[in-house]
Amino acid sequence: MKLNHIIPFSWLSYEHLNKMNMNINESREYKAAKELERVLNDYSFNPDRFTAAIPSFHKTLEQNFMRLIIACIKFLADDSNRFIDLRNKGSHEAAVILAKALEDHKNEIYLPFI
Repeated sequence: MKLNHIIPFSWLSYEHLNKMNMNINESREYKAAKELERVLNDYSFNPDRFTAAIPSFHKTLEQNFMRLIIACIKFLADDSNRFIDLRNKGSHEAAVILAKALEDHKNEIYLPFI
């Protein structure tokens, strides 16, 4: 299973969810994202401590987490999805670079569901 077949980017758009008559605000993914937003808004949040917890994930969930990171990178790289200003310009520009690298190496990335 190649990267571009794992998470179709269109599945991440509000437009697609609305076409499926799904209210994003009621989804568990939205609630998880909002909880993560709350945690990130705390000045004492430490990314190194967060990443130190990743080895405690079940190995299959580590794969799912990587799929999430890749989907986030693709979303942040697409400037048609949201407004970009000085507050998020750096993350957008970094995501554009990372998304290009992911695309360039898509045939080398394999994240199976095991």
